[in-house]
Amino acid sequence: MLEGLRILWRRDIRWLVLIPLLINIVLFASATGFVASWLQNWITTITTSVPEWLQWLAWIIWLLFAILALAIYAFTFTILANLIGSPFYGVIAKRVIAAEAANNSIVLTEEGLISGAWNSVVRELQLIRYFLPRTLVIGIATVILSFIPVANLLAPIIAGTWAAWCLCLQYLDYAADSQGVTFLELREKVSGNRLNSMGFGASAMLASAIPLLNLLMLPASVVAGSLLWCRQHNDVI
Repeated sequence: MLEGLRILWRRDIRWLVLIPLLINIVLFASATGFVASWLQNWITTITTSVPEWLQWLAWIIWLLFAILALAIYAFTFTILANLIGSPFYGVIAKRVIAAEAANNSIVLTEEGLISGAWNSVVRELQLIRYFLPRTLVIGIATVILSFIPVANLLAPIIAGTWAAWCLCLQYLDYAADSQGVTFLELREKVSGNRLNSMGFGASAMLASAIPLLNLLMLPASVVAGSLLWCRQHNDVI
């Protein structure tokens, strides 16, 4: 992730970061205000509904539900922001792969740039189609669990694990798509190295949940995912 953050300022990548960054600032300001208000009200409701004999666990429940809220915020904000940035992020992935392979002969023409940008949007919509129904099911399950004493401690774990899995696929997919790897093939590759992949997804989730920093960490995660793809999942280079 840190290497990805450094690479963002490379001359051939910098402008691809700045354009979606400006758009996402507007999205971020609106989303953060809503989430802050919702989180305060939700946690207050949950902690006041804890039975008296479990009051000593109230601070733990508060912490776990704060983590749950951050996971939901990171997931939804990232999906929307990546949909906006996908035309640019697909090009970033191609340039990172070219540099990682030391293949300076790869040149993106204007026609190739437009075609690649459109393909990235289409692929992003395919990812959302995979994520959305499963996220709704998991979301409903975690909400139900949140009202069951003791069992509600599982809700943040379930939500955080799912968010990490989704973000891992999200940021590896830009590189996979640029090399013609289908989303099904990507999932098979990631499943074969699940522990390391989930670690990357968890790092992306935490970075996405930090206000202001997440605006830069989104494209940095694209770069990091492209590097991870080249070094551990790619059979081409």
